Amino acid sequence: VFLVCAIGYSTYKSNLRQNARQQNIRQENIDSRSDQNSIPGFVKTEILLPEFSLPDLYNKEGSFSKKDLLGKYSLINLFASWCTTCHAEHNILLRLKEKLKYEDNINIYGVAWRDISQNTRKYLEKSGNPYVKVASDNKALFTKLVGVKAVPETLIIDPQGKVILRYSGNLQEFMKP
Repeated sequence: VFLVCAIGYSTYKSNLRQNARQQNIRQENIDSRSDQNSIPGFVKTEILLPEFSLPDLYNKEGSFSKKDLLGKYSLINLFASWCTTCHAEHNILLRLKEKLKYEDNINIYGVAWRDISQNTRKYLEKSGNPYVKVASDNKALFTKLVGVKAVPETLIIDPQGKVILRYSGNLQEFMKP
């Protein structure tokens, strides 16, 4: 039994390394002391998103895909209705939506991570919905593409569909009220 587990674990680790190489993920911490234009807490990243499609939370016929991200900058916030840290940062996202409502150069999308769709809808109805579109990622398929292990996490996507910045954790930690 131990031998089977050891082989399984080593195969799993090998596949993780291979997937990271195939996605050509490059990350570096942004140090605010060396770059005046940096955003503290964000990590520079280069992940070219492959084609993907997730179900739209509010439109059973609709989906959230890479096509939604092309042509303008996008912010993707990965969250869950059961995540207390996500609840804590929610007001930041609502304020950001308010600030950006007259801007046409960035959209805010939400991806509900490992959540029950009905619970996500109830949470957003109660707390407010800062997102242009909300996708369900109940099986963590999208989050595997970008290497997310926990929520909340926020991704900044460029107009070509490439993740260029990521922030793991509560957005309140770097945004002032």
